[in-house]
Amino acid sequence: MTQKPKDDNRREREETFDEHYRRILSEKGKLEAVDVVYEQLKTKYEDYDETEAFIEYLRSVEKVFLRAEEEKWSIEKTEEEMIRGEIYVISQSTGIDENIFIAIYEEFKTAKHSVVKIQEIAQQLMEKYSNIEDCMECEDCREFIAYVKDSLVVFSEALHGNEDFDEIDEVKTKLIYERMKTIASSGKPPMEILKDIYNEFVTALKN
Repeated sequence: MTQKPKDDNRREREETFDEHYRRILSEKGKLEAVDVVYEQLKTKYEDYDETEAFIEYLRSVEKVFLRAEEEKWSIEKTEEEMIRGEIYVISQSTGIDENIFIAIYEEFKTAKHSVVKIQEIAQQLMEKYSNIEDCMECEDCREFIAYVKDSLVVFSEALHGNEDFDEIDEVKTKLIYERMKTIASSGKPPMEILKDIYNEFVTALKN
């Protein structure tokens, strides 16, 4: 068996490293671009009620899906990272202990991606956090329950329909539109503003 010269082996290793380094730089550049667009949109829409949370959501989701695509995450891993990220954000913004939201998420995980069970658990949790007297954090918990329910339904549909997670952009888009519908149901901000923000976000990242 003919062995390659040492110089050729070294060159192959260097090329592999170069490719790896370029990939890391490319991924870092994409993540930084997301932060830049986030800051631009946050400034532009600062006079509109309740828009910052949605713009933060877009940033968080985009970063998770960039990593999912780059690192070939499974649906389950992507779901976990996205919801754990939301737990951190909502805990930081509300001052509520992360463990409260983690407990809610763990309750949902017992559904094992059954859409029917997800809906049932959501209803039970909504009732639970609607009947606690003098509960300062219950409104935020109900919002989180709605968020997790909508997210898990989308991920469950993707899991049952596509084990390889090829349609990553379609899943991401559906998640965002479900979030928009939930936010817009209160009327602040209206769906038109949310669509404008999302379209600007997508367009800016493509440029």
